[in-house]
Amino acid sequence: MGNRSSVEAATLAFGAIYLVAGVLGFLPFFGGSATLTERALFGIFQVNLLHNLVHVVIGIAGLAAASSIANSRSFCRVVGVILLLLGLIGIVNANPLGLLYIGQADIPLHLVSGAVLAYFGFAAPVSTRRQA
Repeated sequence: MGNRSSVEAATLAFGAIYLVAGVLGFLPFFGGSATLTERALFGIFQVNLLHNLVHVVIGIAGLAAASSIANSRSFCRVVGVILLLLGLIGIVNANPLGLLYIGQADIPLHLVSGAVLAYFGFAAPVSTRRQA
């Protein structure tokens, strides 16, 4: 990772994870769905076409934002707060608009990933690794 700061590294990692999750969500042999029909990815997470597209967009945004500390902080702040809100909304209503299911296993996933991203966006000190 060279001289990336911890915020940039976290942004890059979350971007890659969300991009991979979005792509896997399209593959039916993993339980994914390329239609608006809800299917259980890996038998755990309810996904559909729109859910997968949202994950791909978050992933691409994370990979792009990892180019600078300022962009990484902004990505972590915005996506972290959105994921925390989705986790809280999922507790109250698992399918608030009838388009994206955000209940059951998605709740802790959104709350934990949102909390980690929010930490890197708002509180984490910026440090870089030195190459020897």
